Amino acid sequence: MHLSKNVFECTAGVLLDIKTKMKDGLKSHQDLVNQDARPELHPTPMAQSGKVDLPGESYNLTRDEKRVVCQGLKAIKVPTSFSSNIKSLVLMKDLTLTSFNAHDFHIMLTVFLPIVIRAISPQYVKKVITRLSYFFNWITQKVIDEAELPGMKQFIVEMICQLEMCFPLSFLDIMPHLMMHMVDQIQDLGHVYLHQMWTYERFMSTLNSYVHNRAYPEGSMIEAYTMEEAINCCTKHIRDGNAIGLLVHLHEGRTSGMWCTGRKVRTDVVTPDFKGQTGCLPYVCQDQLNIHTVTFKYTITVPLHNDRIRYKRTRRPKTKYKYK
Repeated sequence: MHLSKNVFECTAGVLLDIKTKMKDGLKSHQDLVNQDARPELHPTPMAQSGKVDLPGESYNLTRDEKRVVCQGLKAIKVPTSFSSNIKSLVLMKDLTLTSFNAHDFHIMLTVFLPIVIRAISPQYVKKVITRLSYFFNWITQKVIDEAELPGMKQFIVEMICQLEMCFPLSFLDIMPHLMMHMVDQIQDLGHVYLHQMWTYERFMSTLNSYVHNRAYPEGSMIEAYTMEEAINCCTKHIRDGNAIGLLVHLHEGRTSGMWCTGRKVRTDVVTPDFKGQTGCLPYVCQDQLNIHTVTFKYTITVPLHNDRIRYKRTRRPKTKYKYK
């Protein structure tokens, strides 16, 4: 969970030049001077102004490319509960991203980043980022063939070498280096989705909402959790009760019943047992006999494309009758 978050922050910070997440600063270029590597990226001081000129690289997007990437992210529409509203997380004024949570980082890295990255010109940068997204999408699958693990380990080694060739050296800190050990973790612990922290992080946020007395946070959690469990137990015996903590679906009750309007058929009502149904059978038969005695049936002839074929249809009369 934290690995995908940090990798996406580093990637987006380098591409969009986000000040708080940027890895391509003066210190990064000075490291190249100390290591005597990539002389074309060494900073050059300007004599007249006294400033330092940092040469650009293929991963430095132009303002037009940044605008196209941000517009692509702003136009994304996602289903309910799939992720946050991506439109509200994009700042078109500064051409940056903000206010992402951990799950949004995962969705952006595995789904949306390979799509919007097609708008940039450098082909090599697009290839490396696409391979990075493919790796994170592969390790989070629910079905993984054990025979693919050795090949995927070689794949991640080559990808990290390509990241080192494409991005600045400061990009490869301890978090991107942990990608090397993800295949070994799958071999030892099993699938990644079985030991991710999404469930625990969500439950911890629920427990934090229970704290109303900062002096005794544990006591507040225990009291609120116990009360919630007791109320949930009592709501099981209430016909119109809803469980606490479970959101009601937006379309609940809209598609139930005969038509789209009117009284809806409740799905949470317990159906009677077989004995109750057999006991109601005589009353139902008696009501059917009474209904047949007062029902009016009309037949009309509807011409089709072929005049020789005629079709009989029954319908109710438009006039209202008073049944005795």
